[in-house]
Amino acid sequence: MKKVVLCLWLCGCPKAATDAPPPASLVAEAKKALAERERRLTSFKLVVDSTEGESRAHHEIAFRSPNKSRGHMTVPQDFELAFDGTTLVRLFAAEKKYEVVPLEMPVTERAFALASQFRPFVPEGYRAPLLPTSGVEAKKVTRADGSEAVELTVKPGTGVTVRYLLRLPAGDFLEKRTTAEGQERVLSVEKEQCDAKLALCVPTKLVERMGAEVLGTTEVSSVALNAELPQDFFSPKLPEGWSSK
Repeated sequence: MKKVVLCLWLCGCPKAATDAPPPASLVAEAKKALAERERRLTSFKLVVDSTEGESRAHHEIAFRSPNKSRGHMTVPQDFELAFDGTTLVRLFAAEKKYEVVPLEMPVTERAFALASQFRPFVPEGYRAPLLPTSGVEAKKVTRADGSEAVELTVKPGTGVTVRYLLRLPAGDFLEKRTTAEGQERVLSVEKEQCDAKLALCVPTKLVERMGAEVLGTTEVSSVALNAELPQDFFSPKLPEGWSSK
């Protein structure tokens, strides 16, 4: 299945606020900010359009804390994925196939598998980045507009470095830089929607670039934060006339 969401991008080049080693608590401070953000943002429902070269995609995604998700892609194909906290199902409209996906694995592996399944549907900035329990580096930076941010660096694989830039104290996503094989892809926020009551902002337009080349764009045309989403919404039934597996 083609990548639906293209991962996301820009907000100016940050500069280090100081050359001194960062305090040991900065990583913990950033993780705490992200956890608090997750606590406030208990649900969302989005309509998303994305481009990658000549490819176009359209989908909707809904999430309800702690782990219920439902994504429905209609372009370039009709495909649906839903998890109600217990059961993961896939629906393929062209084949009229309803598939229950086994999740018999350790809790940690299960969480990673679910995150991987839904990652193409969820634009960066709506869920906290998956950070390892150790090996995360952090430094404070001052952005071009004078605001303060934190840069988190992780190395998920040999020769791969990922840097997340987050606004403090809300933990809003601003930028993601991925370096691999000597090339850097930058996903950054160009437009956002802020909610004063929730004290956070979410992206509505993200652009990914490699140098001056635009690799892809993700635009969120409809954003409902903390929407009322009933439990049965995440448990799509077997449509009449479809086969199950």
